[in-house]
Amino acid sequence: MSKKATRENHLLSVLSTTHRMTTAEAVELLGISVATVRRLFNELEHKGLIVRNYGGIQLPGAPQDYSFESSEKVYSQEKRTIGATAAALVQDGDTIFLDSGTTLMQMTLALSQRIAGGDFRSLNVVTNSIANIQVLSPSPQVRVILLGGEYNHNRRDFSGPLTERFVAPFHFTKSFFGCEGLAPEMGFSSNQLSISSLNTCILARTDKRYVLLDDSKFGRYSLVTYAALKEITSIVTNAAPDEALAQALEEAKVTTILAKEG
Repeated sequence: MSKKATRENHLLSVLSTTHRMTTAEAVELLGISVATVRRLFNELEHKGLIVRNYGGIQLPGAPQDYSFESSEKVYSQEKRTIGATAAALVQDGDTIFLDSGTTLMQMTLALSQRIAGGDFRSLNVVTNSIANIQVLSPSPQVRVILLGGEYNHNRRDFSGPLTERFVAPFHFTKSFFGCEGLAPEMGFSSNQLSISSLNTCILARTDKRYVLLDDSKFGRYSLVTYAALKEITSIVTNAAPDEALAQALEEAKVTTILAKEG
């Protein structure tokens, strides 16, 4: 396969998940110049495979951009079960980071119930998510810290260079992340460049790293990798991965925690 065909296939594979992509994101994804990306866009549009828009491309008939509200409605029961299982991993004395997203909010809801029940004498919770902050139960035993930075209204979170600077002084005993794709060769990936960059910073400051995801993310490619398989301690999910992914996780020494009802 030619280099040009390989680029086209890789871009279309990622676009099948993201639905939209800016010119800058395509430059980073493919490692080529802006001029080359624009020529590639023109050729793909001529073939009817993509539609050009201001600043980038999208799939024909692509859905609206991500919103927290629409994501809440997808795999909602699985997210609740995964969130409750992940919340049970938090121990007294931990300093934890909670990523943004609807699955992480379900974990935060379950954690809030544990806080209200008096499960902790000491706990530090750091997050970049307004949604997480809103559902945490107030408690004199639990310190809650919101990372500032550039606010994304659709995601209800903060990210960017300022947020990464806020992270610098912290050390986390456990961190909990979401993801939009998990594949053996790409690892854990996201469609959000700024969130991926933030997660990479947090990984470097964490003892145990957990990723929460439902089985619809297995085998999917998103825009950018934020962690290789070997960088994650465990995944928390609702179903066992297929044989190939399970083997890759085992070789990378990533354990799979299956969430169970009630």
